[in-house]
Amino acid sequence: MKDIETELRREIYSRLKEVTAKSAPKVYERIQTPGGYAQIESMIIYMVINDHITPSACIGQIESEL
Repeated sequence: MKDIETELRREIYSRLKEVTAKSAPKVYERIQTPGGYAQIESMIIYMVINDHITPSACIGQIESEL
């Protein structure tokens, strides 16, 4: 189970690294602090598990909800 969690967190990290102030300004602003990053990461994990969508799709969804 730990391997799945690690893999998911790596995928989220990889996707969040691609976020720019232009592509998703609200998410970008949040992930600039450790607490904000943790919050966005938690939201993505929740959405991946419950809504069965990819981390990339989650970022767009979160951006529109913020």
